[in-house]
Amino acid sequence: KESGNGETPLFHACRSGNENIIKYLIEHGADINKESGNGETPLSYVCKTGNEDLVKYLVEHGADINKESGNDESPLF
Repeated sequence: KESGNGETPLFHACRSGNENIIKYLIEHGADINKESGNGETPLSYVCKTGNEDLVKYLVEHGADINKESGNDESPLF
């Protein structure tokens, strides 16, 4: 279920860097390229944490590295 700003549980797990929950949600069909209300994606949240292993995991599971946020930045910027 989405929060008021369009974030799903995957966004919250990515923001906190909770690897086990991120993997569980993706394995159970969470939309890895969904945008929040401000145009952010789960990948952009993980990039902000600096966790390279999680960035790699998301990309390997289909995260779009070219998807720009609401302020025209790529997640890897």
